[in-house]
Amino acid sequence: MTQVDTLIEEARTLGLFKAHAPFEVHCSNCHSRLDPAGDCSSCGLIGRPETDLAKRSRSDPTVVEKLLRVQIAKRRAYRPVKAGRETA
Repeated sequence: MTQVDTLIEEARTLGLFKAHAPFEVHCSNCHSRLDPAGDCSSCGLIGRPETDLAKRSRSDPTVVEKLLRVQIAKRRAYRPVKAGRETA
């Protein structure tokens, strides 16, 4: 199992893969604005299917590895805010 495969598995367990409809502009998890690729910069949600990342990792594994590491770190650091207060 490669490093990218391990990161994809970890992202899957964190629930990061959520393909959005083409017209979606806000994250379904935290309601922040999505970047042009469909990823959320606040909570780490990845707006593309994991199969797309697996295909891309064959040609450019370093880019995919970096994306997954960054999004996993964002998800681990994300704490939802509800009614002006942080929730655990």
